[in-house]
Amino acid sequence: MKLASLFFFGVLTYAHQECGPSGALDWPLSAFREGECAPLGYALFGAIGLVTAVYSVDLRRFRDPIETADTIGFLVLLLMVAVSPNRWMLHRATAFSLLGCSYVFFAIQLRSNRPLMLSHLCAPILLAVVTGFESYGIWQKALISYFVVVATIHHHVMTQRQATG
Repeated sequence: MKLASLFFFGVLTYAHQECGPSGALDWPLSAFREGECAPLGYALFGAIGLVTAVYSVDLRRFRDPIETADTIGFLVLLLMVAVSPNRWMLHRATAFSLLGCSYVFFAIQLRSNRPLMLSHLCAPILLAVVTGFESYGIWQKALISYFVVVATIHHHVMTQRQATG
């Protein structure tokens, strides 16, 4: 899981360097799939898919098949976002649904730890403030990165529990 997450962050960093460091920061993730950056854009979606797949497989191995079904549903939504054109309303609705479902999923995961859950609930607003309300693209990528980090931490905690368990 940690390697998959590092791969995502590596591809994200490389895509920003190769696709125009100044302008690419404001692009939403799906904009990388257009033009000369298309291979990197699809690599970004593939890296997110890899993180989600590893997380789903290990959730099933660790405990709850319902949580596994949720994360497999995320993969289906991610696939729809990855293949639909940016300008389609289906793309936008699916992308927002995926972000919203991920947000709610992790809120449910954190429900037993109220301070962490409240911190999580504030994360989108905090990211908007930290990014200076600059653009949707930078906020979206910050939120996706946040979800990747939270999934990696949750995976690590579950791995430790199973090892001691």
